[in-house]
Parts: sequence; C-alpha cells; structure tokens
Amino acid sequence: MSKANRKKTVQLGMPLGTASGKLRKAILFALLRQCNKDSCCRCGKIIETIDELSIEHIIPWLDSENPVELFFDLNNIAFSHLSCNISVSRQPDKGKILTHPSVNAYDRGCRCVECKRLKSEKQKRNRKPR
Repeated sequence: MSKANRKKTVQLGMPLGTASGKLRKAILFALLRQCNKDSCCRCGKIIETIDELSIEHIIPWLDSENPVELFFDLNNIAFSHLSCNISVSRQPDKGKILTHPSVNAYDRGCRCVECKRLKSEKQKRNRKPR
C-alpha cells in the first residue's frame, strides 16, 4: 500500500475503496428519495434506511444466455429492501430462467412496457363481469 493510500485509510478509518462504495450508495439512496423512487419493487413499501437498500436484477443475469447484457441493462435494475431481495433469492424456482417478456417476469418485478402489457391483458381476461 502506498503512503498516500495508507494516509487515506487511516483518516477514513477504512480502505478508500470501501469508503468510495459507501459514498456511492449514500448518493444513490439520496437521489432515489428525491425522485420518489425509494419504494421496494417486491413489497411496495418505502425503503427507509440506506442499510435496507438493495440493488437487484429483475431477470437473473447469472447463467443467462447473455449475462453481460443483462448485468449492465439499466432496464433490468430495480431497488428493494435487502430482506425482500434475499427472500426472493431463496425461492425454489431461483435458478429457473424467465422467459421475457412474460407475466411471470412482471410478477418477479420487471416493469418493461411488454411485461406491463401482458400483465394488463391477463388481468382483463380474468376480470369478473359486474
């Protein structure tokens, strides 16, 4: 470790990379709150603290046909409570590859135009007449 990096680590009380990551997350959380985008994509409740904030991929990128594209696709990113994200990752169909667009992808959190349209069509079909 260079002398400059040692000095930064001592003054920050943690490595510079760790401090930078925490700063980026704090900035992101503040912007989400300012834009009213701080509700969980899973449960719909407000994400109250930075420690609850989780960034997740709506359609899992790992072991997908094109992991790099899915990983960096901003339309595949959503925000959730860490606890909601963890509980979804522990579901038995975790490794199941989603077809996209689909109602299933919508139910798992995707809000792209195509998934919204399919969900709306399904709801209209299932609506009981008054």
